[in-house]
Amino acid sequence: MKIPVISVSGGPYEIGFQHGKQAKKAIRENFQFYLDLWKYFSGAKKDQILREAQKFVPYIEKSDPELMEELNGVSEGSDMQMEEIIVLNSRYEMNFAFMASVSNHTPEGCTAFALTSEATKNQHLLVGQNWDYKPGVKNSSIILRIKQVNKPNIIIHTEAGIIGQKGFNSEGIGICINFLVCDRDAFRPGLPTFIKVRSILNSKTLPDCLKVLMNFEGPNSVNMVIAHREGEAIDVECMPDDTFFLHPEQGVLTHTNHFLSLAFRGRDLGKRLVPDTEIRNYRAFKFFQSKRGDLEYSNIMDVLKDHFGYPNSICRHRDELLHPNEHWETLTSMIINLTEGKMFYTNGTPCSNEYEIIVMDEIS
Repeated sequence: MKIPVISVSGGPYEIGFQHGKQAKKAIRENFQFYLDLWKYFSGAKKDQILREAQKFVPYIEKSDPELMEELNGVSEGSDMQMEEIIVLNSRYEMNFAFMASVSNHTPEGCTAFALTSEATKNQHLLVGQNWDYKPGVKNSSIILRIKQVNKPNIIIHTEAGIIGQKGFNSEGIGICINFLVCDRDAFRPGLPTFIKVRSILNSKTLPDCLKVLMNFEGPNSVNMVIAHREGEAIDVECMPDDTFFLHPEQGVLTHTNHFLSLAFRGRDLGKRLVPDTEIRNYRAFKFFQSKRGDLEYSNIMDVLKDHFGYPNSICRHRDELLHPNEHWETLTSMIINLTEGKMFYTNGTPCSNEYEIIVMDEIS
């Protein structure tokens, strides 16, 4: 089964409306999935969830009114309440509200990387990740191709209804994201992570990307690997009240689910919740370094298929001993060539699914 590719174009409202209309069924499935998930973990009810979601609206409006127009378009195109669409776009933060009480469970993982020209065989800049998340959203995820007016065109792999997730734009910017959590994390309103990601993908330069993050810190910890085709990559560890930066070592940058910055001061809860994070990051970095200067798609894919520590490996698989709501696995593996403007991606674990290709030129 291939991931549906949905193409949208026009102004903010038109883009959102087309997204909502074409992905209506998947958007509804995603919303119901989160209602069921948060009820399982915390007993949260729909009215409570919608009430909490409303707290994010002023922050989105302040950051970019056009993104609120797009969200409104998604709402009307899918025949769903605006608050329901806000729930989806703030689901990263909502997980902190309705899953934080489960001390031994994390909703997601991920292994991300960036490889600059000194590390790759053809001197291209590559960024990518294995996205480890809930199997319940696998069949309601989409590839969203966005052709904008006076802004970069964008290609993202996202959960239907969410307007900003991992992907790249026509200006050569690519972004991948990882779950992080520390002792300063708690549910609070702020600019949702996925709205920040979309703002980054609306940017044209790497400094513009960092400006988005500096202007809108918090509300929760998250890691972002951001790169530009002209040759630079940076890792940004975001905390609720601080931001740290990491740079490639000899052209190789990797990140999983724990803080790596020496400037970090606090208790890193990710290492306890996802202890395999240390091993995954070490193995990815070690393998990329061992092939430095000779890295190409085939040996990068070998790293993303790694099963050391199975099922809690770089290529993550479900732990069948757990309740289905507690399962998580690699839902997509992606490699984005920012130099050439194309993305390789799988629908499911890379060990058993072929990589598809999508090219930015197709929407220009």
